[in-house]
Amino acid sequence: MHRSLLALMIAAAFGATLAGCSKISSQAGAPAANGGNPHTIPGVLRWAGVAEPDTMDPVVGNQQIEIDLSMFWAGYLFNWSDENQFVPELATVVPTTENGGISADGLSITYHLRKNVKWQDGAPFTADDVIFSYDAVMNKANNVGSQVGYSDITSIDKKDDYTIVVHLKERYAPFIAAFFTMSGTPYPILPKHILGKYPDINKVDYNRIPIGTGPFRVVEYDKGRLIKMVANPSYWRGAPKIKEIDYSIIPDETTILTQLESGEQDFEYNAPASQAPSLADIPGIHVFHTPFTSYREIALNLRNPILADLQVRRALAYSINKTDLIHKISHDLYVVADTDQPPFLWAHNTHVTTYAFDPARANALLDADGWTMGADGYRHKNGQILELGMTGTTGAAETANLETVVQAYWKAIGVKADVKNVYSGLLFASYGAGGVLQRGKYDTGFYSWINGVDPDDSVNFMSNEFPENGGQNSFFFADSKLDAAENVALTEYDQAKRKAAYDTIQEILADQVPTIFIWYTARQDVANIDLKGYKPAHAVTTFWNTWEWSI
Repeated sequence: MHRSLLALMIAAAFGATLAGCSKISSQAGAPAANGGNPHTIPGVLRWAGVAEPDTMDPVVGNQQIEIDLSMFWAGYLFNWSDENQFVPELATVVPTTENGGISADGLSITYHLRKNVKWQDGAPFTADDVIFSYDAVMNKANNVGSQVGYSDITSIDKKDDYTIVVHLKERYAPFIAAFFTMSGTPYPILPKHILGKYPDINKVDYNRIPIGTGPFRVVEYDKGRLIKMVANPSYWRGAPKIKEIDYSIIPDETTILTQLESGEQDFEYNAPASQAPSLADIPGIHVFHTPFTSYREIALNLRNPILADLQVRRALAYSINKTDLIHKISHDLYVVADTDQPPFLWAHNTHVTTYAFDPARANALLDADGWTMGADGYRHKNGQILELGMTGTTGAAETANLETVVQAYWKAIGVKADVKNVYSGLLFASYGAGGVLQRGKYDTGFYSWINGVDPDDSVNFMSNEFPENGGQNSFFFADSKLDAAENVALTEYDQAKRKAAYDTIQEILADQVPTIFIWYTARQDVANIDLKGYKPAHAVTTFWNTWEWSI
């Protein structure tokens, strides 16, 4: 499971139509007479969040906050911008077939690395660091969350200190987005000269105060309270504009809201949608609404005989008023979803079957399918009641609210829905650990999925990706035409061919309804009006240009 998925569910426990790739920014109240806020500390950004990292190193971490923090101190081969483009960081050019970076057979990828980059202790960055970082990901002794993409590598040739050639065992189109950049489980480049001596890097001191190549240095980590970073004067782009960043760990979003109101904090990212009305009333702040590569879904377990019936699945979809849900739960922050690909990405298909709110049609489908309404207000067929469990994460306010509203929609068409939530660790646990989703111990699952910058999420839908085979297809959905299209999308480097394949995939998912897509997420970030240069990205992390920020 992508670390972001679990992180989103944890974040939801603390709190309760966008077009294209635009961001909506609103200013609440009025600035001070001098054009800024009187509580601003020039050069110091005070950032508050509920999450605390288990480790500062995302390679052996499993939380979203670790990725976000790494965008200040660490370096990746490429970042992902607010304009949905790769931005070269530790590599100088994105490999393509056109520029010769991807070989004609698609099995060799050449990376040209940036020269004159220094680690924050003064050591030079070289190809050895990239190769060491790959070895760390593949080291079975390290607690690495995923090896997707990395396990396709057969070898890495070091041509010189700033050129490597990565050899793949088979064509893998998402590779560029998977290798030390903004994938669903992104890993930064690690310093060989510091970490190369350890048999594993799970518990090393580096994980508290890491040394990176990024624009800021971590200088203090007061556990449970504060992470302090200061400007790195040797950063290859030049010293950043902000001198100090103080990340305060405050495990209560109401407290964070209060401190934003009082001017004790300058910044909160991914604030809960439930706080939208309160945030709109705070003077001297900007509220950013950023479409993100995340969707909320109601997963359907097709191994349940009731849900194996396509007409039942379609009826459940037609019975849900997504627009009403979004209004009630997010104050219209989110946007109605119809596929697994967000509308601002190139892979989105705008022509799929959609399920507008139509309870009359839902009832007609169930009537025709032999499910008759009983005196108890529920439908029955062959002596069986149309009853389904609803399973999400305990303690997640947004999930609980969603379940309550959907439960009423389904009751209106004669479906008895019972809430059976479990704690997040059990819901998302692996197959071997008896996870509820992975083991198929649910009827309908209420959770979210966050993807990387590449549209590939074949692990969710291909028939060879059932959990017992190591995949994430906990819908237990199988379709040979979808499998064929996924194989094209995974092996063709040409975007037009991939787009055609993803169009087919989305059409099949819409027609067959193994899951009900509810909404696409939009991130809500809150910033002091004196913070300049913040341009939130739409995937993996909103942070990408931290060296440009100023306050």
